[in-house]
Amino acid sequence: MSCEEDLFCGLNKAKSDNIEEMTDLEKKHTPIIEAPAKVKKGEPFEVKIEVGKLMAHPNENAHFIEWIELFSGDTFLARANLEPRLTAPRVKFVVALDHGHELVAKERCNLHGVWESQPFVIELVD
Repeated sequence: MSCEEDLFCGLNKAKSDNIEEMTDLEKKHTPIIEAPAKVKKGEPFEVKIEVGKLMAHPNENAHFIEWIELFSGDTFLARANLEPRLTAPRVKFVVALDHGHELVAKERCNLHGVWESQPFVIELVD
């Protein structure tokens, strides 16, 4: 098996950001970011991330989302660890940015590996 065929080899990402072109696996695992399009530099704002927004992801002991992380470019911002059945794969982080990098969310499914969101562009204003 090649790395491209192994969900636990590397980072998984939907091949398209068009929901009509995504597979069911991609819809269930792609983190969706909601945040303002424009924020003031250095001022806190909310970022919501949901896994399973495009198609419900299972949330049971044998199959669940273990964690969700948020990055600004390559800079780590936050992480939430999740438990099966007792939590839902939806989180809200309050962050402040000093640099205008795209936001990226990552999540890990215990059966299907690590998945990355489409980049979310935020404009920083002074």
